[in-house]
Amino acid sequence: MHTRENQGMSTSNVEVNHHYLDHVVTLSERSEVQASEDILSGNGIKLVAKGARIDARVRDRLLEHKLTKPLESLMQVVDSVATRRIDRVAASLLERHPLLSSICGEASARLHMSTMNHLIVSPQLDSLLSIYASQGEGKLEHAVGVALLSAALIEDLPGPGTNPATLMLAGLMHDIGELYVDPALLKGGQRLTPQQWKHIASHPIVGAKVLKDMPGAGPQVALCVLHHHERLDGFGYPQGLVSQSLPVMSQALAVAEMLFGLMESGSHHAERAAMAMRLVPGEFNRRLLDRVVTAARGVQAKAPVAEPDNFDAADLAERLTTLASTLGQLREVRERVQAEQASYGRDLRALLDHALARGERIRVSLASTGLETCSPQESLERLQAMDGKARL
Repeated sequence: MHTRENQGMSTSNVEVNHHYLDHVVTLSERSEVQASEDILSGNGIKLVAKGARIDARVRDRLLEHKLTKPLESLMQVVDSVATRRIDRVAASLLERHPLLSSICGEASARLHMSTMNHLIVSPQLDSLLSIYASQGEGKLEHAVGVALLSAALIEDLPGPGTNPATLMLAGLMHDIGELYVDPALLKGGQRLTPQQWKHIASHPIVGAKVLKDMPGAGPQVALCVLHHHERLDGFGYPQGLVSQSLPVMSQALAVAEMLFGLMESGSHHAERAAMAMRLVPGEFNRRLLDRVVTAARGVQAKAPVAEPDNFDAADLAERLTTLASTLGQLREVRERVQAEQASYGRDLRALLDHALARGERIRVSLASTGLETCSPQESLERLQAMDGKARL
């Protein structure tokens, strides 16, 4: 991660994050990336001259030295196309995702598209978004989708300090902290150690630090980015904030990020995405969830019969068996901890209480679906019978 003595843009002796630089070097193979001003080491040595290319030839040189400024503020992607593609990507997403279109509404969608087209994106932010978008075809779509949803949802939480344009910018930039994380850890389908998960969970912190003093972003954008994985019940990350500590713009961004992730994952039936958002009570702002449910009902009314999903019954049965086993283990751990916690130290008791409370909330949420009281086979049969028939 970036390490800075005071985390300010003017701070000298700034280390270059090698994951971020590797992304820059990879992009330089197909797009020109150049220094926007002289890049100097902390002791004043010129490492790269203004206008010179930043590519594999200067990688080691940049990693060997600390810089006078963060590298992000000293470089630009020439002829960046990320921000110029935003309007086309947004139009495509609104057409492909009925729930997104319904939440935005026809009139609001036009307004949000106009706002997005007129966002003032600094060269530094434009370059940062281009590097993020270069990580995969779906990256820019994810950023734009979250930005659109955020701006639409904040309409239900008006108040002093709410600014749709600021929130839209935060939506576009919310995951740039991933550029500073080992890419191998971001690949799905793997078990992570606690240390590896901690590394991933730091991406909101890193993104916020990068954006806080960056021209075109600033503290409000950075704060929203810092909070985009927080939950009102205190079980989010990285800070575990509760509702009173979470600004409304951050609440809207958190809902938008989760909901668009469900859309991307294949939860294309609007009612299922809305149902998933409400599975764990207290995580999200109720007014925002009501907006999602109302929009989902509107989509459902236009397509009353949902097409059944094609799913692997054997895979689902295995997942249900694992879930049943995990719930059983959770009950055993809870009983053992409750019997022995008097002998634990205060800090350990507090940690275990927090973990058990989270486990209990998940258990109650699953119980509300009926899965906890069924055998894996019974759950499978019930889910197969319900497929395509669920209603909000």
